[in-house]
Amino acid sequence: MSHDPLAGCRVVGFDLETTGLSRRSHRIVQFAVLGSDSDGTPIHYEALVDPQRSIPMDSSRVHGIHDADVKGLPAFGEHIDRLDELFEDAVIVGHNVRRFDWPFINDEYLRFGRTLPEPKAIIDTLEVARKLRLPRPHGLGSLCKNFGVSLENAHTAGADAAATLLLLWRMMESEPKPFRRPLQDLQTWMTGGNDSSDALGRGYDDLEPFDSRGRLRLDGDDIVLAFGRHRGDTLATVRAIDPEYVNWMRSPNGPLEAADRKRLSEWLTD
Repeated sequence: MSHDPLAGCRVVGFDLETTGLSRRSHRIVQFAVLGSDSDGTPIHYEALVDPQRSIPMDSSRVHGIHDADVKGLPAFGEHIDRLDELFEDAVIVGHNVRRFDWPFINDEYLRFGRTLPEPKAIIDTLEVARKLRLPRPHGLGSLCKNFGVSLENAHTAGADAAATLLLLWRMMESEPKPFRRPLQDLQTWMTGGNDSSDALGRGYDDLEPFDSRGRLRLDGDDIVLAFGRHRGDTLATVRAIDPEYVNWMRSPNGPLEAADRKRLSEWLTD
């Protein structure tokens, strides 16, 4: 690229694993911050943390972390000082990071009476995929596959953070034109307008809800997830690359009401 908006910046991939999706009731069990400092020094800081509550089995099936793995480990608050150093004035890169990981860790900071540092910018590869009008699905696994990025041990914070960082570089190499602008203009480009309709033609609101809360949407002969880590992926894709996530959606600990879980199970067995 003739112009690299990230040159001279601390750039870190960031990802969380949690006990569930609700910021109010669930907690962080693992985080990872990987990348390089402004002088090129490698950054690698990740840890399991004691969430100070039990980990639901359906969440453990997704990320492989169980109560016994975190029992007696330091709580998240003991990592805040180091995270402050890494986040301050950094470019944060993540997948669905603006809607999930960043708000989630912000709430965790507040529980310990601290304020999350202000980064230089947040680059969300899910938003980038939509702005570039890339073909669906837009889940991390699908995008990594399309861009030739290896994603082994998916749903571990370190693997997802590293894969997201590499995914961004591959996107920038593949579509350099939108990235030939200053960093702040780049962030405005990513967040401007309606991110769903801008990239997908139709937004989620234009698709018929499958469930009572609109977390799943009908799109022809398939279902599109409108929430969570696989937001933007079709159910068929998620079932192929992450079957445990589908099992979690069908379980009582998942995000769906009982009637919607029944309908989903019937859909999957048809």
